[in-house]
Amino acid sequence: MRAFIERARADGDLVELEGADWNLEIGVLTEWQASLTDGPVLLFDRVKGYAAGYRIATNLYTSHRRAALALALPGEAPRLEQVRLWRERERNLQLIPPREVTTGPLLEHVTTGDKVDLLALPVPQWHEHDGGRYLGTGCMVVTRDPDDGWVNLGTERGQVHDGQTLTIYLSPGRHTAMIRQKYWERGEACPVAIICGQEPLLWAASNFPIPWGVSEYDYAGGLRGAPVDVVKGPTTGLPLPATAELAVEGLMLPPGTKPDLPEGPFGEWTGYYHPSKPQPPVKVTSILHRDKPILQGTPPLLTPLDYALGRHIRRSAVTWDILDRDFPGVRGVWFMEGGTPYGGVIVAIEQKWAGEAMQVALKVASSYSTAYLLRWIIVVDEDIDPTDWHQVSWALNTRCEPADSIQIVNQLWGSPIDPRLSPEKRAAGDYTHSTAIVLACKPYHWKAQFPRTICTSPALLESIKNKWRSHFE
Repeated sequence: MRAFIERARADGDLVELEGADWNLEIGVLTEWQASLTDGPVLLFDRVKGYAAGYRIATNLYTSHRRAALALALPGEAPRLEQVRLWRERERNLQLIPPREVTTGPLLEHVTTGDKVDLLALPVPQWHEHDGGRYLGTGCMVVTRDPDDGWVNLGTERGQVHDGQTLTIYLSPGRHTAMIRQKYWERGEACPVAIICGQEPLLWAASNFPIPWGVSEYDYAGGLRGAPVDVVKGPTTGLPLPATAELAVEGLMLPPGTKPDLPEGPFGEWTGYYHPSKPQPPVKVTSILHRDKPILQGTPPLLTPLDYALGRHIRRSAVTWDILDRDFPGVRGVWFMEGGTPYGGVIVAIEQKWAGEAMQVALKVASSYSTAYLLRWIIVVDEDIDPTDWHQVSWALNTRCEPADSIQIVNQLWGSPIDPRLSPEKRAAGDYTHSTAIVLACKPYHWKAQFPRTICTSPALLESIKNKWRSHFE
C-alpha cells in the first residue's frame, strides 16, 4: 500500500492533511473528495488527539485510473478493454499459496495481553450517524476453517467499543460467518485477525467472492505472480501479511459468553444506515503494526465509483467468463458504477436462438459470484457498449416494451443491510429480494425486420475520419 501511495504522490494525486479530527472531519473530507470524478488520495497525519506518525489513507481507489493501476491494468484503456484484460488474467490464473516468513515490517511493534489499547489508534467515526468508531471497512478479516484448515479473508466492518473490545458484523451467507458458526457450534471462540492497510491486490482478493475452500491468499498470489509473505500471529497462529500496516488479533466469543454489545448503525454501501442488532464481543489479544502505520480508510460512500478496489471491473470479467461457458454470443458485461457496487449488471449479447437473452439473465441471477443483492439485469444487443450508459439508455427506450420485456424473479439472495426489506420480512429473518430482468434487445423472432439505426456504419465512419482527421488535430 505504501508503494501505491508513493505512486500517487509522484503523480501529483495525493493531498496530505494534518490536524483533522477523527470524529467526523476525516469522514466528511473523504466523502467530499470522493464525490469528485478525479478526487485525490488523502493522507491524514497528526490526527486530533494523536501524535504524529499514526496516519490514515483514504480514497485510494476512488478514481477509474487509480483503480485500474492498482489492479495492474492500463489506466487509460477503455473500460470494456480493462474487463477483457482482467478476464485473461483470471482465465490463466494459477493459485500460489502464501509463504510463511519469520520477520516482516508488521512485527516492528507488537503488543499483547492487557497492554493492548485500540483507543491508541486514530480510528475514525466515518459517518454523521454511525453508532461509533469503525476500524473497517478498509480491512481484511482473517479466519481459518476448523475442519479443513484453509484460510479465508473477507472484508467486514469492525466497531471499536473500548481499548480491548470490538464487534464484527457478518452478513448471512458470507464465508467468514460460516466459519465462525463452526467454532460456535463446538462451543469454541473463533480466532480472528483484522488487517488494516495491505497491498492493493491482496485487499482486492479479500472483497471478491472466491469459491468456498479456496484461500484468498492463494488467489492473491496468483494475481501478483508470487506468494504473499505471511507471519504467524502471536496469539491466534493465523497467517498475517508480513507487509501489512496494522493487525488486530482476537477471539470472536460464542453467544452468551459475555453480554452482546450494541453494533451500529453504520453507513453502508447501499447508501443508507444499517442498524444491525447487538453482536457477541470480540476480545482483542494483540495489536501489531509497522513504524508510522497507515490505516486504510475505505468507508462506504454514495459516490460516483464503488469504494472497493475496481470491483465493477473484476465482477464484470468473472460474470463474462461464467456466461461464456454456455453462451458464445456474449459481447460484453458491465456492473454499473455509482449507487451501489451490486445493484445492476448490463450484458451485451449477439442472440443466437430464441430465448437466449432470458437464459443469459437467469444464469446471472443464479450465480454465487453475481446474485448477491442484484436488483437489475439488463440484456442488450451486441451493437450496444454496456459500459456506455448513453447507449444503454437508448436501448432501454427503443428496444424494451415493458409489458413483455420485463420479468420479475423472486426469492433471491439478499442481506439484512438491504434498506428495502419490509419490517415484516426483517423480523422474520427473510432477507430475500426480487430481481428485474429487462430485455432491452431486439425481439429475436423479428429482429431482422427491426428498423435500421441512423448510426453511420463503422467502415464509412472510419474512412471519412481518416480523410479529415488532420483538420481536427
